[in-house]
Amino acid sequence: MKAKRQIHGKTNGIFELDGVKMGVGICFDLRYPEYFRELITEGAEVIFLPSRFGKATGEIAWNVLTRARAIENQVYFCACNQTGEGNCGNTQVISYDGKIMSNIEIEEGIITQELNLEEQRKYRREFPVLEHLK
Repeated sequence: MKAKRQIHGKTNGIFELDGVKMGVGICFDLRYPEYFRELITEGAEVIFLPSRFGKATGEIAWNVLTRARAIENQVYFCACNQTGEGNCGNTQVISYDGKIMSNIEIEEGIITQELNLEEQRKYRREFPVLEHLK
């Protein structure tokens, strides 16, 4: 028996800034690849994910799942995680092909990163996995 999928909220977290569509998720969304796929089908090229992953779950899932979401959706993935006692930190910007472009491990700080949307679009044309979605 297939469980009925329940979606909370009425719209996805998607917005446009300077002509670029961007998506937003929150901490626990990281475990649901379907949500990020919906953002991509709505045109997102950059996704932001503010989070509070603790040390225990962060060590298991944070790096693996943030990179997976970037790779499977060919999207820039900006994953911000809390630092401090009990948190895993590791705020990072990940490219559409899974490369970590910049990160802050455990210290507090701000990351700025230039994103090359033309290179991302070229990559999507060369590896058109998103065009084969059903």
